Amino acid sequence: MNRTNQALMGTLIGIALVYAVLSFVFTILNINDGAPGIEIIPFYDGITASGISEAYWNLIGVYSDPVESRTVIIALFAIGFALVVAGCASKPTWNLKGGDDDPQEYLFTHRPKALLWCLMIPWNIFTMAWGLKKVPVILPLIFIPFMLPFALIMDAILIVLFAVTWAVMSVRIAQAASKDNAEYEKETQYAICPKCKMNFYQPYVKCKCGLVISYPVPNKYGVKYHFCNKGHKIPSTNADGARAKMRAVCPHCKGEMLTHEAKPLVVSMIGSVGSGKTTMMISAVESMTLLAKEKGIVSEIITDGISLNAQRGKAHVVPTQTGELDSEYFFLRSRELHEKQVVINDISGIEFQPDKDKMLFEEYFRYNDGIIFTIDPLEVMALHHSQSPTKGSKNTPIATLESFYHMFTEVNGYGPAIQSTVPFAVVLTKMDDPRVISTVGAGVSPIDFLNKYSHKMIVDISRSAFKSVRFFKVSSLGENNNAIDPFAWILAENDQDLKKKMF
Repeated sequence: MNRTNQALMGTLIGIALVYAVLSFVFTILNINDGAPGIEIIPFYDGITASGISEAYWNLIGVYSDPVESRTVIIALFAIGFALVVAGCASKPTWNLKGGDDDPQEYLFTHRPKALLWCLMIPWNIFTMAWGLKKVPVILPLIFIPFMLPFALIMDAILIVLFAVTWAVMSVRIAQAASKDNAEYEKETQYAICPKCKMNFYQPYVKCKCGLVISYPVPNKYGVKYHFCNKGHKIPSTNADGARAKMRAVCPHCKGEMLTHEAKPLVVSMIGSVGSGKTTMMISAVESMTLLAKEKGIVSEIITDGISLNAQRGKAHVVPTQTGELDSEYFFLRSRELHEKQVVINDISGIEFQPDKDKMLFEEYFRYNDGIIFTIDPLEVMALHHSQSPTKGSKNTPIATLESFYHMFTEVNGYGPAIQSTVPFAVVLTKMDDPRVISTVGAGVSPIDFLNKYSHKMIVDISRSAFKSVRFFKVSSLGENNNAIDPFAWILAENDQDLKKKMF
């Protein structure tokens, strides 16, 4: 049990027990005709055997002569008092565990039916006996008349103390929750799952013992800390950064991930097969980590696809697999910069081939802060010439863009006249290839190149579909590597703080 509950329950039960002890003492004094002027339990004052059914007295071994039975009556009241104390110390009283759907310990004042559970404290010997075997519950039932005065006094005290404690804890929870929620809304806003691509306000978290619980925030489970049903401490605010380090679990697909409570910035990459998406992504991440280091920003790469090993082999990447793949992501943070999570969707060019029964990976196109469309200039030039063996291929840059645009508008419910506000970068890749350099030199803009080689439709579709479009020429390999440029533009467009501190 957590310390807050120990303090709350210990204080309330302790105070109530003091009154119960006083009640017990005055009851014994009354039975012995030695009570002081103030009688705590007048309906037990001068109790005699004739005051209760003769059959009941005979059942418990007390006979009609109250003088002869005085010792027995005192013993019975002592048993009744002991049963009340046992109820206070029983497991049901101190069991605040949550259910299987959210296995964490409730606050004493805010668990379901909290007041009823509070009133049950002096009676929990029955709950405990019922839980053991049901039959033993008959034994404490016999002593109800001797438990009654002590249990009722405890309940009267507990009601008052519970009301005060509930009000104080409610104010504390509300204040802490308001502060925590405001910070989350400002700095994080939502989270993205790299597996199913769904976004959500907050994930679940996994305790070190393996239990999966709701996101720990100040609420009915605690103010500064929560405790799982196995007793492990879990931070419920991110004041010291501890909560952000917890392993997160997607509420949709149940996949594990890290969120760091960082603001997610999602970039999706589209392009035909072999257009250089993956190489550009790896090269851009490498450049961003180097730039971050220069700016005093810490970068933490999480996924293998953009790791140091991937960066070393970026000149020989294998084609991106088909199907719905996990996103690549990394984090950026510093003392002056609240943590950012950069998420990149590297989508195979095969997914944009116009097939009749094509599966729509909706979440690739629903949650985006920017889209990068890569174009291989060699393919464009080859398609321009009538003798090209790739002429008419379903995987041309224009066909890829049209297929993507169809999927993008269908998933987002856009009509033909609606322009998306998502930044859209059109990128000519492979500017490190001598054959490309000779044609697309420093003096030729991407737009001029596309117009010259019969791909003006790409310019027109891009500008009609997106409000913010920019064209780039990118070299992903060699000394003139500038793969970072389209990513930097998209990230800067979405996050002014990142733009100011890094780009």
